[in-house]
Amino acid sequence: MNIRIQITVTAVLLILSNHLFSQEKDVVFDKEYRERNDGKTTIEINEAQELIYIILSLTDFAKENPTMVKQESRYYDRVQAHFSPFAELRVVKEFDKLLRESLVNYFLLSANAYGFKFNNNKLIPTNVYNFPGKGIGNYEITVNPIITHLKDLEEFVTKASYRKFYDDNQQYYDKLKSEYESYATVSEQKEWLENRFDYKINSYRILTSPLIAGMNATHTFTDDGFKEMLLFVPTINRNNEWSEMYRKFMNVRVIFTEIDHNYVGPVSDRYVNRLNLIFSDRLKWVDSSNKTVEHYPNALKVFDEYLTWGLFILYSYDKIKDDHDLFQKMVNHVNERMVLKGFPKALAFNQKLLELYERGEYAKIEDLYTPLLDWCESQ
Repeated sequence: MNIRIQITVTAVLLILSNHLFSQEKDVVFDKEYRERNDGKTTIEINEAQELIYIILSLTDFAKENPTMVKQESRYYDRVQAHFSPFAELRVVKEFDKLLRESLVNYFLLSANAYGFKFNNNKLIPTNVYNFPGKGIGNYEITVNPIITHLKDLEEFVTKASYRKFYDDNQQYYDKLKSEYESYATVSEQKEWLENRFDYKINSYRILTSPLIAGMNATHTFTDDGFKEMLLFVPTINRNNEWSEMYRKFMNVRVIFTEIDHNYVGPVSDRYVNRLNLIFSDRLKWVDSSNKTVEHYPNALKVFDEYLTWGLFILYSYDKIKDDHDLFQKMVNHVNERMVLKGFPKALAFNQKLLELYERGEYAKIEDLYTPLLDWCESQ
């Protein structure tokens, strides 16, 4: 029996950002690494991760669930043409089993692959990200799956000439990375967030792939006081039917609502007791008939989802409020997406959030929490 999956970007993100990654020396940032990356934003289509995405795209599970892998591209066609003859190799079948066991394995495989690099056709540890992906919710693993499947992965790399394929597509990868630099404006987002939160992240690493569809993730790792954010997101959407500025802000929205979880989370954690009281009547805040909200089982997650999307409206207000039509399109987009995801009070929540922000009385986003939660309580 085929298992059909529906993937919602932010729902997956929230689970990942809270549960996927461990920080108990599963990452190591030595002095040289810190000095090399401090203050940097790095955009990668990582070779070890791309191997995982390609293998996942070959599985029967991916074919049965077309929303898992981005299939509408010439790159996907090239991947299938080159690698389909090797779809019977053991690693493809093993990955298919893992996906059928739990979709969580999509994230655990790709996250843990970031801890490896190539030495010829061998995968060796980077000794930076050692075991970053251990589980989501109640699904946990104790052994790094890349190590478990190492020999089978290396067999695939050799027989399918994976490294040649990756090298042959390097010009395309470089083009995708350049589009990020043109459209993502990550440095502007970082500046805006760090001016409004007492929280600094030393290094941003954007890990993208032309095969990522709607399954995004983010988390900030800390070692020896150095914070580095990993951001797993799709490539830039170049919808030619959109105007230039609309295209820019639609892409910024995807990135911003992932990044800001890293800033909102530490603040919201300090209000968890009050959040539990205010959001105890869950049905006021989520549409229980929408399966997406199952990914937000507690008050903290529900509130953070409202706020992280709402902050994009504040960001848009600061950047494009003079372009009323474009700003209103962004507001409508956020509200419509949130309601579609099962958050019925998005319009009222975001109106109140913007009203408080427009007053100019609150220096930091943290200062908005008390009046915003007062309003939430009144509901």
